[in-house]
Amino acid sequence: MADYKKMYLTMFNATEDAINALENVRQALINAQRECEELYISAPEQDEESEGGGMAASAAT
Repeated sequence: MADYKKMYLTMFNATEDAINALENVRQALINAQRECEELYISAPEQDEESEGGGMAASAAT
């Protein structure tokens, strides 16, 4: 007969591990967003023309 308790516990533990891993990823993304916001806030102001060329201009080259 199949050991349903063992199967259940295997799936439960794997689910818990996946949830914990996703929470770690979520927290890493939140930390990166906060760091980027701080960099943006602390950056010296530039005129609007020079801000527009940033990443799009870099990607085109």
